[in-house]
Amino acid sequence: MIKKFTTRLTLALILLVISFAFAPSTEAASAIKVEIDGEVIQFDQGAVSVNGRTLVPMRTIFEELESTVQWTAKTKTITANRGTKKITLVVGSKTATVNGQKIALDVAPQIINGRTLVPLRFISEALGAKVDWNNKTKTVYITTYVGADRYYFVNLQTKDLELISEDRYDQEDPFNSSRELVSDFIFTSYLDNNREFYSQHTVRVSNGGTGFATPHDGYMDLDGTIVNGKASGEYTIELFDIKTGSHKKTYTGSFKDITYDRNIKTTVQEIINKNHVK
Repeated sequence: MIKKFTTRLTLALILLVISFAFAPSTEAASAIKVEIDGEVIQFDQGAVSVNGRTLVPMRTIFEELESTVQWTAKTKTITANRGTKKITLVVGSKTATVNGQKIALDVAPQIINGRTLVPLRFISEALGAKVDWNNKTKTVYITTYVGADRYYFVNLQTKDLELISEDRYDQEDPFNSSRELVSDFIFTSYLDNNREFYSQHTVRVSNGGTGFATPHDGYMDLDGTIVNGKASGEYTIELFDIKTGSHKKTYTGSFKDITYDRNIKTTVQEIINKNHVK
């Protein structure tokens, strides 16, 4: 009896060792953080590391990357869409498709604790995002856009630009009748290659529109999109009395297909003259 028990125990231990040897290397990765554009993402189930690859709950990561996702339980198929991109994965399969093209995966999607987890790097990069890993802090950094600030003067006579530093921009008198002071932020999305911008202009306006006989201090905010070098969007202009600083007028409107070549080729005075002077 003792001999039989010992034999069974030995066999059980051998099977246990074999199962560990051939099972995929999976470990809890609750310490792993995921950041998208500097924001820490909270998952309802922690990430796991499988054979050195980070897997995360599918729905959260797709939605954070502005994609729709569907789950087909019968075939255990994940289908995600964003714009013109369609991504398909199957639980247990190391083959995914992106717009019909087969892609080999390092690790297959898995169901763990009732949740469907997908490979984080593959999903992010398939949608166009940039991915970096910091092993020291156990953080995955996902970047969906690149942005750039510029500061400059626009000569109101010649329309020439003079690029300046941010420090100089902060020190300059914002109101001048011969040039416009501009801060410009433009970013390009890695996810869909769209370009968007936000600009703020300050200038002393000589003609403030109907009912204004004297110059006023003017602020203009513009935001919009850039397609093939043409900017379209909306603007808001605020005019203030030079002596008292009191608000005098607000103009709003839209613009379409204005040339955008390192800056938007329009000024506060031009927009007022074109759209708000009768």
